[in-house]
Amino acid sequence: MDILQALEASGFSMWVKESSTAYVAVLAFHTIGLAFLVGVSTATALRILGVARSMPIAPMEDFFPLMYAGFWLNALTGSVLICLYPSDFLLDPTIYIKLAAVGGAMFIIHRLREYVFDAGEALEARAASHHAKTLATLLLMFWVTATVAGRVMAYSMPTKLQTAAAVLVLIGTAIAIGVPIRHKLPWLQPAPAGEQGDANV
Repeated sequence: MDILQALEASGFSMWVKESSTAYVAVLAFHTIGLAFLVGVSTATALRILGVARSMPIAPMEDFFPLMYAGFWLNALTGSVLICLYPSDFLLDPTIYIKLAAVGGAMFIIHRLREYVFDAGEALEARAASHHAKTLATLLLMFWVTATVAGRVMAYSMPTKLQTAAAVLVLIGTAIAIGVPIRHKLPWLQPAPAGEQGDANV
């Protein structure tokens, strides 16, 4: 606690908190990083799941450096934000849920790049495979978890539990509704037999 309080009272932390320009700049760059990382990776995941099929998927590989840039920008600005109130953030278990979800999302992004976009001529077949769709779905789940965890960090514990329960109910309802109509959504179906072999690579 002494270390955390010393960090919170450091000259840098006090300067950022007392300077509206510096604090707003940190928040702005953090939001830009989120747009690069979460926004672009979500668009990629949705395209793999079949949304906007007319859009070629191969050029989306060029967005991966932008995603990684967004991650490092978020890591930097997020560290600054934590330094402002470390005794609050680092003692809150919610932040570790958020960080774990971000870590999981980054692993999936890396795996998608290896499995789908590094497949050469088999890119389209890989993108349409069941394995790629599973990775894309996991990526969306990680981002939902990270977003909800980040949003409730400022709330009291009862509110956090209520929010978590509401999200679980929403997800459960979506699954209950989605499973019966799954056969009506071609882009959620397993890949044809010729593509199934690639899914197991």
